[in-house]
Amino acid sequence: MLDGISGRDRQGPSRRGLLRGGAGLAAAAAVGTTAPLLAAGTAHADVAPSQYFVLSGNGGNPIWRATLHQPYWAMQSFAYDNLNGRIYFAQHRIGSSAGHNGDMWITKTDLSGNILGAMAVQAFGHGSSMGVEPTGSGQEPYLWMEGGDSNDNGAGETLARFRFADGVTLQYYNPTMTIYNRTPTISSFVKLPRPAIDPTMNRLLIRYATSDSAARVWRLAVFDMADAVAGRLSDGYRLVERAIPNNDELGLTDDDLFQGITLCGQYAYLSYGGPSGPSYLVTLDLNDTGGSYFAKFQTTAGASLPGREPQGMAIWVVDGAPNLAFGFSSKTTSTDPDTLDASVFYKGDMAA
Repeated sequence: MLDGISGRDRQGPSRRGLLRGGAGLAAAAAVGTTAPLLAAGTAHADVAPSQYFVLSGNGGNPIWRATLHQPYWAMQSFAYDNLNGRIYFAQHRIGSSAGHNGDMWITKTDLSGNILGAMAVQAFGHGSSMGVEPTGSGQEPYLWMEGGDSNDNGAGETLARFRFADGVTLQYYNPTMTIYNRTPTISSFVKLPRPAIDPTMNRLLIRYATSDSAARVWRLAVFDMADAVAGRLSDGYRLVERAIPNNDELGLTDDDLFQGITLCGQYAYLSYGGPSGPSYLVTLDLNDTGGSYFAKFQTTAGASLPGREPQGMAIWVVDGAPNLAFGFSSKTTSTDPDTLDASVFYKGDMAA
């Protein structure tokens, strides 16, 4: 397999030590009463050290060219319910359609990509990142996604939390439907929140824009899940905040689009690339600042996929050990180039 991906996953006690004995996987639903950890206005603080994924290391390809619920809609992101062994994929409508730019399908699958259910979410956004918050064994999780589509290519302006429900159509602006607004209120936030959940530490990461201008500055902030679930997403409750390097600082071109983000311990991981072009994985140290980055790697995973485009990142926990999962959308056949499928790869090696 290309890219150092051999299907082998190296697991050991040191990797499991990154987790809280697995207890964090369901605890995110609990609402705590902890006091703010940082004084209001503080823009940066350190989180505890952890291991990091070796971007050039070994891994595997658990899902290869799976057909999701709506084969004419492109997979944009995905996340795992690590408690129940499920994956949730966000699919966005291709092209513009008046009044429907923010419509998506959420496809629920098993760990091999077999469809187990789906729901429609309307007027939400583009689906470029998502989080899954498990609520208990055998129970459907809460999903964290952008909400309230806008003029930004149908991208959502707010952060929404809602429970997955198979067969349901959820309308963002329908007041009779249960959607929790969890838009951050930190002082640097302006718009476009993009969530990801770290199941190893029970934390929520939010990538967001600090400006309305075309040359937006992007940042990320991290919160404990208990605070995030309770809506405590203000300056005083963030664990850490830092800038995200722009493409120039990362040594990328304008064609290398942001395609996903996730979090594991001390490090955030981002995916970049465009259709049928090079794809990159990037590591950011939460304890660093400015335009710096910890590692960058050009991945050839899925290089044979027609119309290959990176889409989404997530943390997949196997036997108590985390893996860095990243996805690609591709064209199903050359005879019907409008139908699409989804593939997922992962990296399993970690270093101190």
